[in-house]
Amino acid sequence: PRDTKMVSIHPHFTIKDGNIEKCIAILEEILVLTKNNEPNCLFFNITKSGLDKVYVREAYKDGAAALFHLKNMGHMIPKLFEVADINVQVHGPANEIEPLKEILKDAVFYEAISGF
Repeated sequence: PRDTKMVSIHPHFTIKDGNIEKCIAILEEILVLTKNNEPNCLFFNITKSGLDKVYVREAYKDGAAALFHLKNMGHMIPKLFEVADINVQVHGPANEIEPLKEILKDAVFYEAISGF
């Protein structure tokens, strides 16, 4: 049985033209915005693999908190597309992730089946 409302967002960044440092710098700005303004963010981790892949692991208390995050940092998205190709996965209960589909039109959505 599903007993969580938690929503996680998983953006994968494939770096363009050696711009890994620029990508990480933008993500660090988003991290600060998130940490300072989003008490319902459960975690926000930036990771990398080699010189051409960056990944963010981020989770929110519920769909409303994830939606707030997207609105809080949405102005940063165009900067990220300048330095990386981005693929996004969203995971969570169907009713929690549904409102995110309008904003993250190209994301792949995974409906939670079970967990804790």
